[in-house]
Amino acid sequence: MTYDIYFHNDFDGRASAALILAFLRDRGDTIGHFTAVDYDLTARWLTERFFATHRLFTGPRHPAIVVDFMYHPEAAMWFDHHPTAFKRPEWRSRYVRDAYHRLDPSYRSNCHLVHVALRENFGWRPPARFKDLVKWLDIIDAAGYRSPGQVVNLEGIGMEVEAYVDATDDDPRATAALINALSSMPLAEVAALPKVQKAVRGARRENLKSLAFYRNHMRIVGDVSLIDLTGTDLPSLRFAPYYLDKNVIYALRIQKKGRYYIVGVGVNPWRSRLKGRTYRDVHIGELMRRFGGGGHKGAGACEFRTKRDALRGVEQMLLRLNP
Repeated sequence: MTYDIYFHNDFDGRASAALILAFLRDRGDTIGHFTAVDYDLTARWLTERFFATHRLFTGPRHPAIVVDFMYHPEAAMWFDHHPTAFKRPEWRSRYVRDAYHRLDPSYRSNCHLVHVALRENFGWRPPARFKDLVKWLDIIDAAGYRSPGQVVNLEGIGMEVEAYVDATDDDPRATAALINALSSMPLAEVAALPKVQKAVRGARRENLKSLAFYRNHMRIVGDVSLIDLTGTDLPSLRFAPYYLDKNVIYALRIQKKGRYYIVGVGVNPWRSRLKGRTYRDVHIGELMRRFGGGGHKGAGACEFRTKRDALRGVEQMLLRLNP
């Protein structure tokens, strides 16, 4: 059997797809199309016949597998850990958890959820090489880093592969090749690939430039840091605000990606160290859902068609995030 797999356009989505690919190959199945998806597709995704009518690729269509992304009732398989997965109430009512469809926000990463679901639901024995992949995705997707410096300086094999994902997130061929590599090789061997190490060297150089930009342009509004990257080609350093100012509770950033303006928000993972501080505890994913996006309790994002709309959204978010 051949399937098409749709995965969130980040490391967790690719890692989840890699596990699915290994599972399918072990039972004699395969993937026809690897397709990264993001929230700019929301309006089209919420149509009943999305998989039959979209133009994300050409060629024959196969049953859809969706990982680390919003629910769609036509998906033959669906695994997600985002509490904001249901965008249409009637689709939520149609959802039935079974071996092929599972939502569980208790997992730190969707990769971990897929690893468990395939083992429990189908009796699959995941190869030992996936142990490091699951461990690192739990760290990365749940921001379980030991310090902001680990992220800014790209310390560890998971951070290095994450840098490669960021460098190739709009390259379908590189994405498919990475998923195949993650599916068949230990994470350490993927991180050691020359193309990955080249991207890591470039990412570290760009991170230094971006960090300097943050130092000069980051604005603090109450408990929230705000950085506008829309006029630059610099990478977003999600954890730079906490690296530069340990008292920041929420970090908010604006970026331009294609035709859309992306607003991302995260909460300081090290806020427990801020003794005596009180702050408004906001569920970021639910806040982003108000603006058509989604995410988790500690991080999320949404998209706007114009910068004016993005700035208006930012002002509303600042009001909600500050006590």
